[in-house]
Amino acid sequence: MTRDAATEVVGVEERDGAIVRDVRIAADDAPIEAYLVEPTPAGGASSGVATPVGQDGPGLLFAHWYDPQAPNGNRTEYLDEAIAWARERGATAILPQLRFPWAADPEGSSADAARIREEVTRLRRCLDALLADPGVGTRRIGVVGHDFGAMHAILLATEDRRPKAYVAVAAVPRWGDWFLPFWTIDEDRIEYLRALRPLDPIEHAGRAAPAKLLFQFGLRDWYIAPMASFEFRRAAGESAAVESYEAEHDMASPEAREDRTRFLEAALAAL
Repeated sequence: MTRDAATEVVGVEERDGAIVRDVRIAADDAPIEAYLVEPTPAGGASSGVATPVGQDGPGLLFAHWYDPQAPNGNRTEYLDEAIAWARERGATAILPQLRFPWAADPEGSSADAARIREEVTRLRRCLDALLADPGVGTRRIGVVGHDFGAMHAILLATEDRRPKAYVAVAAVPRWGDWFLPFWTIDEDRIEYLRALRPLDPIEHAGRAAPAKLLFQFGLRDWYIAPMASFEFRRAAGESAAVESYEAEHDMASPEAREDRTRFLEAALAAL
């Protein structure tokens, strides 16, 4: 069970060999809704309290994608993957519900920059809750993010050195690459891009080391130009790997899942 007193458990169930807790993590402005997934302890989950099945296990943070029409465009996206990690590898995972731009539209560089920073702060709070679990090894932390979740995760890599490996799935180099084409922003385009540049993932990818990076892209992704993968490869340097798959923007690719599992296992195994 998590030892973080600021994490409230509001629901618990046993699923496919794992304990899935619906939790609320205290944060400065509003609680973070998340799933906390842990290995099933001896005796099952009937009490709602799990004892650690082992020390120094992997800990994972999963940050979901943005698609208001998709049933998994929320914290459920990686739930099955997290359960598999718990069941097969004794891992603990946290899957927060993200807010920007899910709960608030981009509207201008000042407000958008503040919301991006807030989101990264909330991800750091999720890491606090994850590392409070007694079964998690403090040096065996990995992060998986998709779409906007990946972009926030890349910024996390330079704000918080606790994670040792990151998988960025279908990220774009700049916030403006998404916000300017798909939202109405009453601000000069060049000024907007200039104001958000310090927060653009492409500006942070090269500073993530010594954390290991894996970028994953879909060859049939209508939204992301192939050039994005080359930009990230060049920016991140030798610390990063870039892989592409026969997938669309949802990245529903078994091969991509298998690759990131192998990547994380290798990156976290020696720590």
